Amino acid sequence: MKTSQKFSVIMILTLFLFVVLNYGQQAKEEKPVKIPKEVSAAIEANLVSREAKLDIPLSYMDTLYFPYLTDYFTVFFLKVKNKDIGFEAPVGEEKKQEEEEEEKILTCNTDFFFRIYSLGKDGQVKSVYREIYLPYGDQVESSNYDPEEENSYSFGTIFPPGRYLLSAAAASLDLSRIGLIFQEFYLPEPSDFNKKLGITPLFFTKSLKKMPAPDSAINLYKNLFHWATLEIEPLFGHKFSLAEKLDILYFILGAAPGEDGKYKFEISYIYKKGEEEVVKFEPKAVDIPAPIVSQPLPLDFEGKKLEPGEYTLEVNIKDKIGNKEVREIINFIIQ
Repeated sequence: MKTSQKFSVIMILTLFLFVVLNYGQQAKEEKPVKIPKEVSAAIEANLVSREAKLDIPLSYMDTLYFPYLTDYFTVFFLKVKNKDIGFEAPVGEEKKQEEEEEEKILTCNTDFFFRIYSLGKDGQVKSVYREIYLPYGDQVESSNYDPEEENSYSFGTIFPPGRYLLSAAAASLDLSRIGLIFQEFYLPEPSDFNKKLGITPLFFTKSLKKMPAPDSAINLYKNLFHWATLEIEPLFGHKFSLAEKLDILYFILGAAPGEDGKYKFEISYIYKKGEEEVVKFEPKAVDIPAPIVSQPLPLDFEGKKLEPGEYTLEVNIKDKIGNKEVREIINFIIQ
């Protein structure tokens, strides 16, 4: 099914473009971090093998990154179940609440430690690039508590291009339980785009809200992340109903503006089921002041409904000024 692209590219630049281009987390000077010896020992013992330590079971979800001057604002997502992050009734409160037959308030307090290593081109560790400590606390009513529920926990900060290894640890306050995982990540070099365009990791947004000001320090967030003056809740499950839209957000890398200061692209989107093209939107000419796109794509079309199942969204971008192209895909499911 081929369809004209009647909807327009929606730019969120007016909300935060100026802030993005002038954005930094250096407003408050960060204090040096010293990772506790117990956590440091666990990282060092597992560094060569990069074997996970699952006293607190962690899993890695994704890495997103966005240009910041010559560097990247990079966001990391971990996933932890409620029962593993340590929700429990406060000491002395459980018995009291049982006697009064009242709702229990469960709390958790967990420390997160991150050590990031610079890697050489061969993947070998070169040096410790940075260490970050982020305490996390939360509470929930017992009636709303699901021990098997998994939530994402994210933080973001600025890195220059290059290869890195993230060691992420979650620890109980007494350090008796330590969870540890390792994850490599790569931030593209400018030379990567000499002959072709690039694109930041594709992801779907569940919600997007404007904040009055950007963060002045690194924070840990549950099921969302902050970027400049935006609070964004990503949709990692990639599951949609026909009444919803695919709200996709990405930055085009390696393009140059024209003499008028605008970027000029031809962008097309294709839904595929396996190798079959199910929906092919007409290519759309796009002239924009910065190479960032926030685009809602419909799933319900007049005269035809997509069947439930697994699909692929293919994004094709041509730079009409630099004569470079890029093609990327992201999977999604219609329920």
